[in-house]
Amino acid sequence: MSEEYRKFYDEYKNKLFSYLIYKSGDYEISRDIMQESFTRHFQHYGHDTIISPALLFTIARNALVDFRRQEKKFHIAEGVVPQVAADQENLLIAKEENSRAYDAMGRLSESDRDMLSLAVGGVAYKEIAATLGLSVANVKVRVHRARVKLRQMMNDEVE
Repeated sequence: MSEEYRKFYDEYKNKLFSYLIYKSGDYEISRDIMQESFTRHFQHYGHDTIISPALLFTIARNALVDFRRQEKKFHIAEGVVPQVAADQENLLIAKEENSRAYDAMGRLSESDRDMLSLAVGGVAYKEIAATLGLSVANVKVRVHRARVKLRQMMNDEVE
């Protein structure tokens, strides 16, 4: 593996994993698909002079779709709660908040979920645009609108 590809891997592994966690809601599936996506990307495109993050995310998204087709199951994400809560009450509150966020995400359209998952994962708008075949301006507007929708859904639940 070239040093350039190693840097690419280091830069995008957490972003891709975060995206896959949001999409699948399952740690193990996300880890497996992330590894498979990097492997496919490296085998087919890793030696190119220009390494494309958009292509990596497209490979990952397609691998997740393939996985879902094979399993014929659609997981409803229960959420992944960080284990930073010092006591049971804080842990319960964190789980409830995470569950509300995932429920609200589930009510967004598939394209809004894709864009938010990528944006929250730290993927640049330019790369999201390339991945989804949209303009950067369109991605910015749609991510903003999806965030507003998500925030409104979560506020409506509280009231």
